[in-house]
Amino acid sequence: MFRFITVAAAAGALTLGSLACAVPASAAVPAAATATPAPNAHSSLSEIQRAGAIATANRIRDLTTGIAKVNTTSTLSAEDKSTVLATLNHDMSGMQGLQSKIAADTAASVALTDYRSIFTGYRVYVVGLQQSHIAAAADGLADTAIPKLQTAASKIAAVFAADPSKATPDLQAKLADMQAKTADAVSKTNGLAAAALAVTPDAYNANHAVLVDDRAALREALADSKAAAQDGRAILAALQ
Repeated sequence: MFRFITVAAAAGALTLGSLACAVPASAAVPAAATATPAPNAHSSLSEIQRAGAIATANRIRDLTTGIAKVNTTSTLSAEDKSTVLATLNHDMSGMQGLQSKIAADTAASVALTDYRSIFTGYRVYVVGLQQSHIAAAADGLADTAIPKLQTAASKIAAVFAADPSKATPDLQAKLADMQAKTADAVSKTNGLAAAALAVTPDAYNANHAVLVDDRAALREALADSKAAAQDGRAILAALQ
């Protein structure tokens, strides 16, 4: 009779990782990339080349992982997947080109300029991979989790309408909260993937907080969805 319990249960098991393609969620540079102090105008050519080799190799490694995960993820929409792959492949080509160029540079000043462009020109971690994570999670919520919650809420409401004796004040309040939390999740995810994917390295260079609001909206939407699912499970447990 309450087959839709599986819908609420599934939504309640949501985690950010379960909704996103498995690309690095953190904006932090891997520890290996920070093992060597960042070069400066006083660094030798060999020091800059060593730092450049580490920085580009780390990004090539993580982009390779990210691209593979994006290719197999089921949460990204087809359009967003295309956008994400275009960005990550562009970053990959850039890192490979800089890896070769820095290694071949013969002047420290030129190598330093190339080294700095690894960060200012591409922003692999804080833009490319970060926005991919946000978009995949947002699409997973909008296209899968939220519709399941809406279906579950509708079925619960139908049970209450068919048998008002089951609609106790407590259960009605839980259903209202479930519906409100789901609606808030909808508002938080509306346009979220597109907004995150529109961010460019130049935008980040001008404002390091450019993705902060998108990350916050995603966390709030996920929390709303999990809370709605908890309401649904509580209602269904009471109806058994």
